[in-house]
Amino acid sequence: MLRSIFSLSRQNIYILVSSLYLLVLISLGKVSAMSILFVYFLETLIIGIFNALKMYYILRIGKKDDTSNPMGYGIILFFLVHYGFFVGIQSVFGFALFDMDGSSIFKEPFHILENYGIILSLEDVKYALPAIVLVYVGKFFTDFIRNKKYDVFNASEIMFKPYLRIVIQQFVVIISAFFIVFGKAGTIAAILLIILRFFIDLSLEAIKKDSKLLDVIAEKLANENESKEEIKKQLISFTE
Repeated sequence: MLRSIFSLSRQNIYILVSSLYLLVLISLGKVSAMSILFVYFLETLIIGIFNALKMYYILRIGKKDDTSNPMGYGIILFFLVHYGFFVGIQSVFGFALFDMDGSSIFKEPFHILENYGIILSLEDVKYALPAIVLVYVGKFFTDFIRNKKYDVFNASEIMFKPYLRIVIQQFVVIISAFFIVFGKAGTIAAILLIILRFFIDLSLEAIKKDSKLLDVIAEKLANENESKEEIKKQLISFTE
């Protein structure tokens, strides 16, 4: 099972390169521990942008009928509105958490746009952010486009797919924030954050059609109410 997680593929090579790049940056002192935390916090926005882009491709060139979507391209706007509301709530919580040690560079937690502007203006964030963008650019072209997933999913199905990944991502960020902000663990906590995210991202990437990991997990979760095949379909959908 571990072999299926750590085996290199067109998709997870970007995860490896991104993680190594961040580790090199922090080991050379080019970025701070807090900036690594901020970059992973910004990932929520990146996920939303690429999900909207996938929805556009599905509507533009996809062949699967979507009878549940009477809105046409308007469904992308609907996604951006409810996703933006979700991001806004978690952003307020995040900025409040970053401010709890009394030395925060941020304004009030509800000044969401200003606070994101402050993050994006940080020099070391500009060094680190491309590493996260690289993962989603790589996955979009080598997985979604190359495998023609715009013919597999419809816009209604893919609209809610980011939320599982975000819940996992934000949970890891929040736990790491306690160690960095309050525990003063600094560099060590940032390195552990990068390594943990590397393992989580590889694990999610390994749960794909016909993979051994997918088969093992589905076998363990199968019960009298849901068959192994039904659980496989759900896992593939949730980890898209």
